[in-house]
Formats: sequence, structure tokens, C-alpha cells
Amino acid sequence: MDNLILFSTGVFVSSKNNRDHTLITKIIPDIVFPGFEIFVPQYFADNQEEYTKVAEDVLQAKENGAVFHVMHMNQAIGNLISRNEPGDIENAVRLFEWNCGYAVQFGVKLLVLHLWGGVESDKNIDVNIRIFPRLKEISDRYNLILTLENVVCNTYKPLDHMKKLYELYPNDIKFTVDVRHAEFHKSLAETCGSGFLWENNLVLHLHISDYGGEYMDWSKLIGNNTPITYGDVDFDYFFSFLKSIRYSGSITIENNRISDSDDLIYNFNKAYEFVKKGIL
Repeated sequence: MDNLILFSTGVFVSSKNNRDHTLITKIIPDIVFPGFEIFVPQYFADNQEEYTKVAEDVLQAKENGAVFHVMHMNQAIGNLISRNEPGDIENAVRLFEWNCGYAVQFGVKLLVLHLWGGVESDKNIDVNIRIFPRLKEISDRYNLILTLENVVCNTYKPLDHMKKLYELYPNDIKFTVDVRHAEFHKSLAETCGSGFLWENNLVLHLHISDYGGEYMDWSKLIGNNTPITYGDVDFDYFFSFLKSIRYSGSITIENNRISDSDDLIYNFNKAYEFVKKGIL
């Protein structure tokens, strides 16, 4: 299999370095492959004018050889939909289209969206599900592939909502599966065993990271960066499964560590080889 393996910009461009997107260009010469999933932080939901400078840096990185196949859309979109206070839905739709416009500029082909999220999460999931066709119409207009991530839940579990979305929109729905989110709900094996996802080619993208903690232990999820292979995700099982179904979609490394070292380049390159070897 010749899967496209990418690195998330969200794990090395952050508030700690003043969201310096020039770092993308700086690491290109030293990483195995200059492919990235561009992450749009929630910060930019309220400061969209600042994203103009970010866009310049991203476009410069593209000119220098970076490939931005995937965009992880602003998480505020799902948060607003879940909160659903007056004006929230319209603001979420506006943010979604704003993200789509930049995605086209960056050469993105596939979008990753949190359809639900935040404190309210999936408390009123039918509200989140009903908005999907409206967002899909926008992404189609921009010729972008929209995938929904199996985002962690407060009330139910991601697979419940994914199944319902498939039943309602069988010809339109596509997903991104994050192994960390699945492990948070201790449902990685159940996710792999959900035939409707794989037999219908609904999973077009994967996120690789790790989770070390008990069932739905939020203290082990938020702000806790468990290195890949140091947590509870059974990668031998997961990679064997991907090989058995001949998974051909793209994959993003969503963690900046796979060792005790803090060297970003070393960790990225080691993680790339780990994933590549695992799925071959």
C-alpha cells in the first residue's frame, strides 16, 4: 500500500511559539516527507484577521515544497453547534466556509471536522447531525472532501453517532478515525469490527497518536501528550487490521513524540517509519 503519511502542524505550531507557521518551512529539509495536515486552532475563530499572516506563511511553505493534503478545521465549529445558543449555528457555518476558502488556497483535498465538541459535546446530538447536509453542500461547492472525526463524547460514544450519520446520509458521509479517541472510549476493536465503516469505504483518513488511561478519563486526554507506543493503543492489532482490509487512505501523525527525546525531527521521522512499517 502506498498511503500518504502526514504530520499535523498542530503538534509543533502552538501558543508556545506564538503560532509561528514559518516553522513548517524550517523543518521541511529534515523530515522524511514534507506532507502536512494543516491545523486551524480555535484561537483563530475570534481573530480571523490574524490568519491572513498565517496564510502567507503556509503558502510560502507550499512554495518551498510542503504538501497540505488535509486541513483539520477549526474546532470552534463543532463547539458552537453543540452549544447552540442564538447565533451559534450561523457562526459555525460562517467559520466552516471561511476554513474552506483557505483550504482551497493551500491545495487541501480533504477536510477533518469536529461535528460536535466542547463541554456540551453530544448532549443534543440530533442538532449536530441535522447541520451536516448544510456543511456538506458548502464543502462540495469548494470541491473538498468532508470527513467527520470520531470525536470523544460526554454522553454516548462516537460509533453511535457515526452509525446514525451513515444511516441518514449513506451516500454523503465519510469519516476520519482517530485511534486516540477510540481508545479513550475503549472501542478501538469495536471500531475496527464495525463493518459498515470499512465495507462501505467510509474511512478516508486516520489520526495516529496514543492514549494512556482508563475508560473516559478526561485527565489523561486533555493536555496529556502520551508518546506513541507508550499508551494503551494496540498498534500491532490496528496495523494488522489495516493490512487485512488493504486500507489505502491517508494517515496523519498527530503526536510530536514516539520516544523519550524532545527532538521534534527525530520523533517525526521515527513515527513516520513506525507507521510505514506497520502498514506495509
